[in-house]
Amino acid sequence: MEQSERFSDFRILKKTHTGVLEEDKKRFHRFHEIFCITEGRCSVLIGRRIYRLQAGDMAVIPARTLHKTDYLSDGPHTKFVVSLTKETAAEIDGFLGEQLTPMCLQAGSVTIPTQRREAIYLLLGRMLYEQENQPPHAHSVAKACLCELLTSLLRYRAQEAEHDGTPDEGMERIHRVTGYLYEHLGEEITLPHLAAHFAVSPSHLSRTFKQVTGFGLREYLVNLRIQRACELLLSTTLSITDIADKCGFNDSNYFGDAFRKAIGVSPRDYRKLG
Repeated sequence: MEQSERFSDFRILKKTHTGVLEEDKKRFHRFHEIFCITEGRCSVLIGRRIYRLQAGDMAVIPARTLHKTDYLSDGPHTKFVVSLTKETAAEIDGFLGEQLTPMCLQAGSVTIPTQRREAIYLLLGRMLYEQENQPPHAHSVAKACLCELLTSLLRYRAQEAEHDGTPDEGMERIHRVTGYLYEHLGEEITLPHLAAHFAVSPSHLSRTFKQVTGFGLREYLVNLRIQRACELLLSTTLSITDIADKCGFNDSNYFGDAFRKAIGVSPRDYRKLG
């Protein structure tokens, strides 16, 4: 039990399933996540952008970032999921003597070079082995593997432009819509107003948004506002009522209920947790 608890600062899982499904009902986490797809295809919404991933791709989801994963085919899907706390990231930077993690843990995706994929899969497998079997010095060995994974991720990012797959017209429009929502979070936003702004019918916008992101438009907007509220709760001394208003919640009671449903605690308790 003592050894197991030492892995509370970072974890690795290997998830495998067959079929199309929606995953990860919890939209926010207090830790960073890195996905590595080894089999199948999926679509991942991270904040304002959608990424289409396949075997050999990695995605980075920073702490407290709105996200959702949907699978795009009926075949087998396999991915490694690495989770690490902000404290672990800072510790790794201290060990390496460089501020690497702020750069490699930015939201986005990257394709592992073909000749390096097997090595990265083996590295992730080694981390999983150390965590599950816990031989002597398992935590130290797994953390050394994590350092290599993060530096490899940063190297691959430097070698390529951000990888989104091949976006279609519908995805590009939705990227513009999510960008608009992000810039106007504090304003009243209705589906008819949004549809008129982008010169499409409300029914078409609503249907396309759901197809591309996996979220209903209102559901996405509420979650995006909560993400912004999380940032303000931790970075400002504004009152909870003022934060609710800045994030587009006209009713502070509704804000409290929506926040608790999404995050699991009240805005006040979230601020105390830091």
